[in-house]
Amino acid sequence: MRNRSVFTSSALLLALHALGCGASPEGEPTNPTGEVSTPAPSPAPGVPAPPATPAPEPEAPPEPVPSETEAPADPAAPAPTAPPETSPAPAPSGVDGFGVTMLYPSKAGGEAWALADDATADKRFDPQGTITRNADGSWKMKSTKVRMSAYPATGYDAKQIATYDRDVLAGRGYMQAPNDWKNIEMTGFVKVNAVNNTQDNFAWYARGGKHNDKSSGCEGSSYKGGLHYDGRVRWEKETWHVSYDQAPYKPATSALKGRWVGFKAVMRNVAGTKNPEAVKLELYLNDSADKVTWTKVYDMTDDGAWGGDAQHCGGSVGAMPITWGGPIATFRWDNASDVDFKWLSVREIQP
Repeated sequence: MRNRSVFTSSALLLALHALGCGASPEGEPTNPTGEVSTPAPSPAPGVPAPPATPAPEPEAPPEPVPSETEAPADPAAPAPTAPPETSPAPAPSGVDGFGVTMLYPSKAGGEAWALADDATADKRFDPQGTITRNADGSWKMKSTKVRMSAYPATGYDAKQIATYDRDVLAGRGYMQAPNDWKNIEMTGFVKVNAVNNTQDNFAWYARGGKHNDKSSGCEGSSYKGGLHYDGRVRWEKETWHVSYDQAPYKPATSALKGRWVGFKAVMRNVAGTKNPEAVKLELYLNDSADKVTWTKVYDMTDDGAWGGDAQHCGGSVGAMPITWGGPIATFRWDNASDVDFKWLSVREIQP
């Protein structure tokens, strides 16, 4: 009996000991397999924690749509244009009798005309209206339609014009005589005192004769360099009277009313790419009227691709450039009822 009790006690002790060995140390929980579940260690001070597993990136938001209040661009609207480039005038070649800078050298032995001290007695100048002398020596014209003509030394005589056929004129280089105004620099200083329409303009033009309906208008060919009273400039091509093509406007200066400005139109023949000859057309402005400071405000070339209706006057190509000279150079303006002018000149230049 005692031995059975001793055995029983011993067995009980052994069972209790086995249970004690299965407990985790320091009260740590156990998992079902009996392995110890180790918690993530806390980072030591000053040591960054390991990066967390990145979460999936969200889908990119849709592209924003234009605001309903914002008007979409009009595809038909013209793109804004940059202001015109202005290149410097050519190196001056001296001054004329008025002390005005000449941009191109005069042709040796070539034609030249300048406004006479007594302009009313100049037989090579026809203002076609009444002009009066101002106290400062300049001249005044009060008319809303002005065509002041300057002639070469041989003058103007329509009976001396044998033909208006454009191909013949281009071949020989003149309309009336070999000394017609062709490669020229036209200069004038003007001051607008009263204007009826600021959209109208001054125009210095040449390379033809009278602009009327006689001879089917074929005497009235010209290149017209225009300076508008609002400060814009452009060239026009009149293949015959009246058949016009206009180059685009370009801004050149502020409104002209009440101040003196100098204006030059240069036309000269150059070698062409589509035709044997092309015509270089340039406009210059002396905005301060100091006679010296000239800025080129327009520069283009008629190489036979600009408008034209030369077939009307016998030409074989409608857009042919006006490469011949003419007996009249004209200082023109319209819709300005009071204008002062001075220092007008026309010179034949080396092309």
